[in-house]
Amino acid sequence: MRLAAAHEHAHGTQILTTEQMVARLAGGFLQGIDHEALQEAVRASIDEDLGEIDAIKHLPGMMRAAVSTLEKVWRAGIDLEARSSKHSRLAALHRLERAVLQRLPPQMLRPRALAEQAAARLAHAPQVLGPVTVRGITEMAPCWRPLVFALAEVVPVIWEAGPREIPAWLEGRKIEIRRSEATAPGTEAVSCANARHEALEALRWARELMASGRARPEEIAIAAASPTDYDDHLITLAADANLDLHFVHGRRAVATRDGQACAALAEVLLRGLSHDRVQRLFALLRSQVPELEELPADWVRVMPEDGPLLSLNRWQQLFTRLKAADWPDGIDRAPLILPILDLLAGGPAAAEEAGERLLSKMARAVWTKALQEGPSAALDVTLADLRIADDLEPASTIVWMPAAALAASPRRFANLLGLSSRAWPRGITEDALLPDHVVPLGELDPLPVAEADRRDFRTILSTTGVQLRLSRPRRDTGGRQLGKSPLIDRSVAEIYLRQSRVPQHAASESDRLLSRTSEFAALPVAASALACWHDWHRNDLTSRDGLMRPDHPVIARVLMQPQSATSLRLLLRDPLGYLWRYALGWTAPSVGEEPIILDALAFGNLVHEILERAVVWLEGAGGLGPADEAAVRAAVADARTEVARRWEEDLPIPPTIIWRRTLVEAAVLSVNALTFEQPGLDAQQSWAEVAFGDARADSGGLPWDPGQPIEIAGTGLSISGKIDRLDLSADRSRARVTDYKTGRVPKDIEQMVLKGGKELQRCLYGYAVMANLGEGVAVEAALVYPRHGGGVFPLADAEQALQQLAHYLALARGNLLAGLALPGEDAKSEYNEFAFALPGNAKAVYCEKKLPLARDRLGEAVRVWDLP
Repeated sequence: MRLAAAHEHAHGTQILTTEQMVARLAGGFLQGIDHEALQEAVRASIDEDLGEIDAIKHLPGMMRAAVSTLEKVWRAGIDLEARSSKHSRLAALHRLERAVLQRLPPQMLRPRALAEQAAARLAHAPQVLGPVTVRGITEMAPCWRPLVFALAEVVPVIWEAGPREIPAWLEGRKIEIRRSEATAPGTEAVSCANARHEALEALRWARELMASGRARPEEIAIAAASPTDYDDHLITLAADANLDLHFVHGRRAVATRDGQACAALAEVLLRGLSHDRVQRLFALLRSQVPELEELPADWVRVMPEDGPLLSLNRWQQLFTRLKAADWPDGIDRAPLILPILDLLAGGPAAAEEAGERLLSKMARAVWTKALQEGPSAALDVTLADLRIADDLEPASTIVWMPAAALAASPRRFANLLGLSSRAWPRGITEDALLPDHVVPLGELDPLPVAEADRRDFRTILSTTGVQLRLSRPRRDTGGRQLGKSPLIDRSVAEIYLRQSRVPQHAASESDRLLSRTSEFAALPVAASALACWHDWHRNDLTSRDGLMRPDHPVIARVLMQPQSATSLRLLLRDPLGYLWRYALGWTAPSVGEEPIILDALAFGNLVHEILERAVVWLEGAGGLGPADEAAVRAAVADARTEVARRWEEDLPIPPTIIWRRTLVEAAVLSVNALTFEQPGLDAQQSWAEVAFGDARADSGGLPWDPGQPIEIAGTGLSISGKIDRLDLSADRSRARVTDYKTGRVPKDIEQMVLKGGKELQRCLYGYAVMANLGEGVAVEAALVYPRHGGGVFPLADAEQALQQLAHYLALARGNLLAGLALPGEDAKSEYNEFAFALPGNAKAVYCEKKLPLARDRLGEAVRVWDLP
């Protein structure tokens, strides 16, 4: 309306809301009660004794409910003081009202009081207001009606209704009513699969109007009775379509960068410190907090990858260990970070201080409003519901708005969404604080939401200029079928739109490619994906199954590197997985959140660390061989304390009660592992975590040079790793290699040698000892299972096992160099960490088809899978 007045050069025309018009006439700098000021006053008054509602005053949503109820009461002209004796709820609201009014600025008046002040100055209306035109509405709050009636006696008052409905209370009044003929837009009805499909079709419709030249953006509107149900869809789809879409009712705060900064801060305060939360928060706050701007971009590299850092104490311990040289820029940034973390560790109680300290002006406004809406403990809820003004210009863009706004400000082209039986009209709901049995709904809200929806629909139908499109979803988000709104004329034929249809005008490039499969198929990425899918289902092997050119340089380079027992197992049992892991460098993501229990791998690592430290301490106290059980228990107890401290600082651990039980279990297994009876070696010396084949390992105190290369004869493969425990006689004629296993004892343990290529440690570690100490040493290699029913299980014939292993490793290496990186037996394992790179349900379909083919091509090398 202001834009139209500017176009018409209507200088001096004032375009005001009813409340602003009344305040202008009242004069004396008086004004209505501002919504933001009312929120602040309610928040400040909530700690008063509120009688019946005192028990619920601190619940999330109470602030919003109280503000809404007071505004309804005031607009309806209800005198809470006069009616407070009729019901305890009215008395409670009167207490709240009185406390609120005391905290509001004196120039802010309730609607009725403001109208009374204006009525006392009616004589000045010709000079202050002049002729008054009411435009674009179908109803007026009861608190303003008496003043408008009186105003009509002094100045011309025109009710410009157009084709809209006229309220019954206007009849017989000295108010000129101007009517006009209703428009007759072309109307069509469409049904879509769901709400997202509706939003997509609306943008397709808008782009088609603009592309055809039939409409300009400012002539197009999209509306719904409850637009919040579609906001997220339209935000993402409009951004993808590169269309400016103005949200009349405001955008969700968390959809903006400032809102995301608030959300990240709330997550840290409510859920506590963690590696990931702090990293995300600092990334969002770098431009808002001067201290954080000084942090180097890669400062997070000083934090352990797997360490969750779930308390302020762990952060302090981390920074205590770090030196200035450990930081990317060589400057110790702990004094900069720790005060912020100390503030964040205060939790919800520190919300107000944290917002003032860390957020920019715009983000702080969002944060303050969220704190006004509810307690700090409910920030995640209040932030999710907050909205901020859209900065797009509505007079030059497509608008997305509530139906009530479209009814007041029609456009030539309109698309109404959500016309299902459940959503339009919406159901009538009682006020949260003033139910119908306390104040009748018709008195509190003269135009209930259901009737308002019906009236808005009729208004839009009669004011849209050229085209009106009525859209409804066939199913809701839960998949339940929805009926058609009763507002849609049954004579209007409904067009059934499928999600898979090919639109004449796509909303965006991605929409065009998804809907026009022929265009998408022409893209290189689509051609590659389709060819891959077809190759996966062929009855022969292709490059998508791991066939590649022989002697590939990447494979040759990987095979030249020292191999571990883990990599050789993968080479034997799943060459394709070996390619992905070691040639392409794929790894499973680490989980930084606190687990409920340690998984099997993490528990095994915990036990191994305790055993390593216990062996080191026992050797320093006279030796592991002569140590009795009491000494072993004491060493394990000390080792457990040290290992627990390191894990608590750097790694994700379970909740305290479970963590303590886990440490007890790990200590028991460690004692068992070190007290199993084994034949003693003369003047035995023991080592733990003994490195071999690793040039980077520290050689201090080891029985050999750990950097010495160790090649398995006849295979072209070298090995490296760490032996869990090595016992060596004084004359170095006898050695014992021990590999600890914290799982259950296999049923076939007595017959187990290579176990189909899964169990390689005993054989490889025994070979490493012989290679480092010479072939004259007698080596015993054993597995130790410390759980109940376990024991020591030596390898019966280590030399024969190594010959077998060397034979199959040579074949596996030859196959890989020949270009046969094919899926193996482990590809169908439920623990295959690369299952995401295989087709869905690969075990039942893909592996059943391809593994027999792979067996044929890999030849004799696959026989290792069947070995005991």
